[in-house]
Amino acid sequence: MNNHLTRRQFAAFNAACMAGALSQPVQAQAAKPLVADMHSHYGQFLPRLFGMDLQQHMQDNAIMLLAWAVVDDQKWMTPASGRLQQASIPKPGELWDYFQARMADYEGRLQQWKVTKALTVADIDAALTGQPRLLLATESANFLEGQVDRLAKAHAMGVRHLQLVHYIRSPLGDHQTAEPVHGGLTPLGAQVVAECKRLGLLVDLAHGTPALVDGALAASNAAMVWSHSWITPAGGSHESPGYIARSLALPTARKIAAQGGAVGLWCLRLPNDPAYPVNSIRAYADEIMRMSDLIGPAHVAFGTDMEGVWPARLMTSYSDLAEVANNLARRGLSDTLLNGIFIGNYARIVKQAMNGATT
Repeated sequence: MNNHLTRRQFAAFNAACMAGALSQPVQAQAAKPLVADMHSHYGQFLPRLFGMDLQQHMQDNAIMLLAWAVVDDQKWMTPASGRLQQASIPKPGELWDYFQARMADYEGRLQQWKVTKALTVADIDAALTGQPRLLLATESANFLEGQVDRLAKAHAMGVRHLQLVHYIRSPLGDHQTAEPVHGGLTPLGAQVVAECKRLGLLVDLAHGTPALVDGALAASNAAMVWSHSWITPAGGSHESPGYIARSLALPTARKIAAQGGAVGLWCLRLPNDPAYPVNSIRAYADEIMRMSDLIGPAHVAFGTDMEGVWPARLMTSYSDLAEVANNLARRGLSDTLLNGIFIGNYARIVKQAMNGATT
């Protein structure tokens, strides 16, 4: 399946949407379009002198489906030469203990804010009708420490979205910002991907090397996401500047799309690089349009990495993402196409993952 659309084809796709040719749910006309974010740390890291209420903030800005990513290797990371890298090696059991402690902390916050978690297909449907839902995600699966059975424990904790690798060495496969040592996805990584399908967990390929992505797509026929970064013609290498190393090569993005998945755009801001297009709210919206042209609008979503993107960001709250949605809505695109980019594409893929569960 070739997911590349020329601008003429994109216009035809939009016209078909306007004619009602596609069957995705059409978002009702509203002042604030319903929006999803495939990757966020909002409310996790930055201090707030006057506190915050995540549930209220989501409601105020029509953020109806939020993938809230729990970082499991932060303790062993450090910034160096303008990028993040591994600083030390965790001892056996430390990653699992750290993950459980962070999950307990975040669970307490969610209860305080009275946030409803997305655990079932019915919860995703509720988000699509304007009821905010938070979907617990992990960045990454280091907490497994090679023990696949811990996936079931994470699922029981409420996790429904699993990123495989991040910034420290993983027995599951290689990540983008360190020299590859596995040649892609390992056999253990393939077991994890298969178990995710059995349990109903969405697999997130972000931070993985192209070879890891190839291995994961071969290990399962499930739709997967690349939750956050940006698309470049050929990607980068582990020796590239961080934002280039973390980019997704267009051929790899098209492979993810061909299997029914989606790619999310982050909100990293680098005004000093004229080659980097994402430097304002309008430019973010422009880049969403460019991605739609490259891999098809059914395979594009928001993946802001709110509060996680580093060192600078163009969004500091979800009122900024709501403005992106408003910018796109003013461009004359169909409600169906916009609904897909805003929330429908991610919701569809999450529901497919949940429906893939056999237990």
